[in-house]
Amino acid sequence: MCIIRVFHEDSMPQATSEKQRTNVTLTAATLAAARELGLNVSAISDAALAAAVRKAKADAWAEENAGAIAERRAWIEANGTPLAELQVLKID
Repeated sequence: MCIIRVFHEDSMPQATSEKQRTNVTLTAATLAAARELGLNVSAISDAALAAAVRKAKADAWAEENAGAIAERRAWIEANGTPLAELQVLKID
């Protein structure tokens, strides 16, 4: 059985953004080892930077919303989980 997927041009995966050249300073030994191992330094750097950006955004969101989160937790502690009586799986 063979399944053929047809993609419309607008549903094809697209690059998320245009690439841009930049200068990055790395330790010579680390760069030499990466090259020796055939690692793609640009791709690894981009992935690491993307992860750092996601974490920084998440941390900023958590800090910005810390008050609301604390209020919600306090409310739940005082009043219980909403709709708890309808919960099928109860953990004591």
